[in-house]
Amino acid sequence: MLARLAYWLGMPARLLYQALHNGHGILRVFDILWLRPLPAGLVPLDHPWVTGRLPGTDETVWPRNVIYRTPRPEGLPERDLATDAMVLVANGKFLAARVRQSAIVPEVPLGPRRRMPHGINYIHGASHYNSGLLIFNDLRECYRHITDPAFSREVHRFVRRENREVLFLFRSRAYDPKDFAYFSCCMRVIFPWFCNPNGPADPVLWGNHAPYPAANLITGRWVNDVYTLKRPGGADRVVRPPIPPGIYFQGAYGTGRDHPLWPEKLLARLTHWRVRVRGNKGGMFFVDRRRTHADEIANKALRGQPDTVQASMR
Repeated sequence: MLARLAYWLGMPARLLYQALHNGHGILRVFDILWLRPLPAGLVPLDHPWVTGRLPGTDETVWPRNVIYRTPRPEGLPERDLATDAMVLVANGKFLAARVRQSAIVPEVPLGPRRRMPHGINYIHGASHYNSGLLIFNDLRECYRHITDPAFSREVHRFVRRENREVLFLFRSRAYDPKDFAYFSCCMRVIFPWFCNPNGPADPVLWGNHAPYPAANLITGRWVNDVYTLKRPGGADRVVRPPIPPGIYFQGAYGTGRDHPLWPEKLLARLTHWRVRVRGNKGGMFFVDRRRTHADEIANKALRGQPDTVQASMR
């Protein structure tokens, strides 16, 4: 009963904070893209944000930054449900490759070889290397966790103590776009931060492509990392150490609901409409997709394929 009251009574404050917090983040991105754009080469090609490796070792950081994971059912083939190593490596290398595009000097021009501005690519570095990572089997299982008050409190505690982003990863690549949209908006209602749903299918809401489904809870802590790059010695200081084990998520969780409520569905429908009215720009808010993906759009037109910029919510 208390959890229900906290959900409904606290919702206006959470959404208001999220709007203000997200607005602040948008202003920061405008700064690093247009007002004071970040150049290429702020990190070298052997930088941990580019390689994913812990300094001075061949060990990747991603397994060390997993702060919570659910058990993977035994006996399922990897084609149906990936292993944790598969998810971590695929996601980490995917984002690290984006950083590499901005580590090359002279810079790679915007286009087929670099879709995003340097500032966005550097944010990807903070996301894959410094984030706290949580791994679940599927969306339903994750619903039961994020709507568990004890679990959501622990997410808040982690962000407050570590000042890091939070990335939810999923072993199953199969999902319905509508369900993923509802889930991401459940995250936005439960937590006071924006959430981007990324995955291997057509983009959902403001999300982008990713090797495995990933819900990025944008806490805004990337700002400290990316702005540090601009200072002398910043490339070394942005390499955060691995998260010590045994500190967070030490209890039993997963007692929440496994479905969205009507405010979350309504928010998803409104967000879908907001992206849809942008036309061919799609959900790429900070760049003009018609320019950065001009080759893909033209190739699809030659093959008679539609330029799908957003997954259907039907």
